[in-house]
Order: sequence, then C-alpha cells, then structure tokens
Amino acid sequence: MKENAPEAPQNFRSRILAMMNGRGVRSYLVRRDRNGEDGGSQSIDGVPSTVQFDESSDEYRCLCNCFHIKTGTYIIAVVHMLMILFFFVHTLLVYFEHDSRYYQAAKIKEKYVFGSFLAETIGLGIAFLAVLLLLLAVSKNIAPLLIPHIVVQVLAIICFLLVLISGIIAVCTDTALFYRLMNAAPFREHPNQSTVRLDTTTTVRMYSMMVIYAVSLILEVWFIVIIYNCYRYLQERSAYMRYCLAFSTPMKTLSAR
Repeated sequence: MKENAPEAPQNFRSRILAMMNGRGVRSYLVRRDRNGEDGGSQSIDGVPSTVQFDESSDEYRCLCNCFHIKTGTYIIAVVHMLMILFFFVHTLLVYFEHDSRYYQAAKIKEKYVFGSFLAETIGLGIAFLAVLLLLLAVSKNIAPLLIPHIVVQVLAIICFLLVLISGIIAVCTDTALFYRLMNAAPFREHPNQSTVRLDTTTTVRMYSMMVIYAVSLILEVWFIVIIYNCYRYLQERSAYMRYCLAFSTPMKTLSAR
C-alpha cells in the first residue's frame, strides 16, 4: 500500500483531465473580476487562487438567449460558410457574364473586372480558412484560434461599409468606376464617358446586391460580438481548468456539452 501512495495524486489528476475533456463545468467558487481585483486573493504561477465558472450562466448564451455560446458559434460558422459560397458563386457569375469582346473592339483596357474578381476570391479564401480555425477553436476549446476569425470579421465589416458607400455614390452619380467596385453585375460603359446608364435588369441586380451587402454588414456586426463572447468564454473555461489542475479542486457538477 505504501508503495502505491505516490501514484495517488497522479491518478487523481488523470481522472480530473479525463472528466474535463469536452465537458462543461459548473462551480460556485469565488473568482477575481476581469479588472484583476480579487479581494486580496493570492495567485501562484499566474493562476488565480480562486476561480468561478458557471457553464449555464446567461452570460454564456447568445442569439437572443436561445443557444449556448458554443452552439451559437457553430451556427455562425455554418452561416459564414453559406455566405462564402454565395459570394463566390456570385463573383464567378459576374466574371463569366462579362463580355470581353466588346471591350476589345472598343479598345477599352479592362482594369477592374478581373481585379475585383481576384480580390474577392482571395478574400473569400481567407475567410474560409478563418472559419475552419473557428471550428477547430470551438471543438478543441482553444481560444487563441478565434483571433484570426475576429480579425477577418473586422476586415469584412470595413469592406461591406466601403462597398455600400461605393454603391450609394454610384447610384447618385452613375459613375462606372463605383459600379465596378461594387462588383454586383456586369455592364458595358461607353469608352469615352465615365458615367453609365444601366438597363432595368442590371439596375435591379445592383439594388439587390446592395440590400444583401447591408444585411451582411448587420450580421457581421452582430456575429463579431458573439465570437468575442465565445473567446472570453473559452479563456475563462481554460482558467478554471488550470485552477482545477493546479489545486486539485473537485468539481461539483459536470454537464456534458
């Protein structure tokens, strides 16, 4: 019996790791607040001596309080995949519907059609990689992997704003350049004029894409708040796990998630 005594703490720690892997934790211990004030509690090796983590807290719910933050993040990942697919198919249609023969006959140098297609394709590729990192972060509970997705969302918000501004200027001035920057529909401009008069079908497509860009902007602003809250959730969960491992504190309840 005495020979097996040193192995007891190691076995206990292994059990703690096995129980915490992929599970939610609820504990009503006292945790220092986010401003770093912990009421005089001590810390060892950067780990607070007291930690609170309530898995079922309303603070960790999203999408009108309907889903847990991790479930909501998975839903956002699916929505982003659908958005990426939609915009990729759309930019392909715009590019292949473009009639390059007209511009060759009119001796117009095409500077914006392929450039817009290439820029949007690269952006969508980066967004796709960010979504993959998002899924990996949530499935493995790794908070830092959410940072690339948050950065991409910030860039997406800026791009949607710029596209909407370009669309408003294009509608008000009929400037071909701003219509090209929208990359919403193919059209033919006169070689000697900077303005263009669109037909009814193209105008409807332009307005429809402006509405889609506006809705996408609103969704991105909403989603980035949820992703940030998920980042905070994963950080606090990680802090609680380090606390349990450092101090061998038994968990009161475990809820599979």
